[in-house]
Amino acid sequence: MRTVQAAVVSAVLGLAAAAQAQVFFQEPGLSVSLFGSSSSLTFGFGVHRHHRPRVVVVPAPVYVQPPQVIYQQPPVVMAPPPPPVYVASSQGYAPPPLPPVAVQPAPVIVAPTPVVVNRAVPAPAVEGPALIAIKYTPGFSGLFTGFTGAPGFSTARFTHSGGLEARLGRWVALRSDVEFRKDSRSYDVIGAKLWLAGADWKLKPYVSASLSGTVVDERPNALQIGVVGAAGLDIFFGKHFFLEAEVRYRSLPDACCTNVPQLTAVAGAGVAFF
Repeated sequence: MRTVQAAVVSAVLGLAAAAQAQVFFQEPGLSVSLFGSSSSLTFGFGVHRHHRPRVVVVPAPVYVQPPQVIYQQPPVVMAPPPPPVYVASSQGYAPPPLPPVAVQPAPVIVAPTPVVVNRAVPAPAVEGPALIAIKYTPGFSGLFTGFTGAPGFSTARFTHSGGLEARLGRWVALRSDVEFRKDSRSYDVIGAKLWLAGADWKLKPYVSASLSGTVVDERPNALQIGVVGAAGLDIFFGKHFFLEAEVRYRSLPDACCTNVPQLTAVAGAGVAFF
């Protein structure tokens, strides 16, 4: 029953809405009774004339900006081709070999380890003496009476003396000397000289001994053989020039030459070669 009532109410509301849409409409009285129910609906309509203007509602324009769509092309990915697949046939087909791949190894740089070599610096070589030397040493000679009586020096006379040396090293040399006096001459032909100082010294003392032959004017055909000993000092100026001072003592047989000077002192200079 309630469903029927709801349907009737809906129909009446629809008719009322249609009647209001006319310019001129009537409102009659209406009475509706629903049988079999204690409730009733009564609608009254009266006829009235109203003039209502038509209202047209125009909506305001609304501008809607369409969203900007930016199309971005996806990146192209190049996939490598799949490796070839070789299927062995029944005839024993072997796939062709793959092309050789050259692999360049990375360069390996090995820094050399510094090697420090301590080299001994050789000492500067000492310049050796020249081989051949020639000298001239004038001086005085006389008789020495110290061995037979009171020591003394008599009958002094001027003496010319010259010599030749063959130096065998820094310590030893062979020597040959001559002495020319007023009444006699001596030839010291075979002798040896020994330096007593170091090889690099500029002042070098020495001693020497020689075999001597003496000729006296009183006996020109007689050669008297004796020995002579000497001691002296050499002063070197470089390799090729030197000064020399020397004292000699000559020993001869007593029976022949009592007036030959035994003691001689000389000083001079010399040059060396080679």
